Amino acid sequence: MTAVGSTIEHNKERVWQWFDHALAGELDKAMALHHDHCRFFVSGDMPYGGWMDKAAYMNQTGVLQLAGPITMRFGDITAEGDRVWLEADSEATLANGNAYQNHYVFLFRFDGGKIIELKEFVDTLHVYRVIDSQAVRGQPRPRDPFVTRPSKTLTSHWAQKGSAD
Repeated sequence: MTAVGSTIEHNKERVWQWFDHALAGELDKAMALHHDHCRFFVSGDMPYGGWMDKAAYMNQTGVLQLAGPITMRFGDITAEGDRVWLEADSEATLANGNAYQNHYVFLFRFDGGKIIELKEFVDTLHVYRVIDSQAVRGQPRPRDPFVTRPSKTLTSHWAQKGSAD
């Protein structure tokens, strides 16, 4: 295996370690896998979303008030260069009795074996429907752009005229 291949495999293993620690309630161990200056992004314009530092990310995890364990089911994992993408579903019962069944795409970006960026894309409409919290239903925050390294910009060249009826 090449050095690049072994780095990619190491990064994928770090992602699994992160989830192992997070789901075991060992958030300090999960956070130890991050660089001190790691940036976090949670999709949406709810008060708890957008870009944040480590402390703010840790604070926003309290939004999910569980009545018991959460089960995560993982799908495809794709790694290239310094990035690892992972899709997942979750299932849990919330403290308010609502069923929490969300869909996720996570992006972990690495530097020197440490996570330097974590993006979490979730079904924010589902979050809004099942979690009754000011952190979710409060005043929307301005939307943060989440593209950190643009590779290309494309613009359509059409304008809709009239209705489709």
